[in-house]
Amino acid sequence: MKKTGGFLRSNWAYLIWFALYFSFTVIILELFVNDLKITLLYSCLLYIASVGIALSPMGESIARILENARPLRTQNEMNYLYPIFQEVYQEALKCTPTLNKDIQLYMSDSMIINAYALGRKTVILTAGAIEVFSAEELKGILSHELGHHANGDTKALLIKVVGNAIFTIAVFVLQILLAFINSITFSVAGKNIVLLVVAFIVYIFKMLIDVFVFLFLSLGEIIIAFNSRYSELLADKYAYHTGYGQELINALYILSKISLPSKMSLTDKLKSSHPHITARISQLVQFYHNGLVHL
Repeated sequence: MKKTGGFLRSNWAYLIWFALYFSFTVIILELFVNDLKITLLYSCLLYIASVGIALSPMGESIARILENARPLRTQNEMNYLYPIFQEVYQEALKCTPTLNKDIQLYMSDSMIINAYALGRKTVILTAGAIEVFSAEELKGILSHELGHHANGDTKALLIKVVGNAIFTIAVFVLQILLAFINSITFSVAGKNIVLLVVAFIVYIFKMLIDVFVFLFLSLGEIIIAFNSRYSELLADKYAYHTGYGQELINALYILSKISLPSKMSLTDKLKSSHPHITARISQLVQFYHNGLVHL
């Protein structure tokens, strides 16, 4: 077994950010409950249940529906794609025996050129990718996506999404409550200086929360994007170790030719979830130049 990534190495930022989501959610809930032990208990139960649902077969099925992914249906699809996927999957299992034994290939009818891993046992190819890439190039792409499964990237992403959703809901409820208190206080204050001061403090507090949430989520987006770019490089490395590095290089060259060039701002670069294609190609080429052993 060749170790190329690993859950903690590939997803450290997701876990740190999930811990921050959890901590801030606890703080917000504590404002309502005013009992730290009860708040921690309810928060843990809420997060455990949510993550459990997200990682469950039901949660993954819902995610596939949202992504418009479907099983291979026609005989042509099965005859062409199934052997390609099975070849790569078997090589991945040799490389990583702990890999989920029930990963399935799905297809999206979108003509956007894309492929992605989802949940615990889903890999999706778009019709656009199938149309553009050859069978050999698809092997390189599929090995990359199986690398995401091997490194636990898809699980970490779901955990992060759950943390973000619960945190967002908690903040939204707090903002609604503060807006209600502020509105009521201003409406009944009249010339009462005390109530006007209270209303003003509530208003300032709400504004500070809005600023904090914006900065927190923006910083999180940048850090998660940095982790995501690193995870992509590790998944490319996994493709090399499973024996499909050259196939992936060829696919990336084609992708670079058909991608529309665009001038990215610094913010766009910081929030980009993928490294530049040339950086990915360069890494893979370097592996071959250095004679890095693969299975």
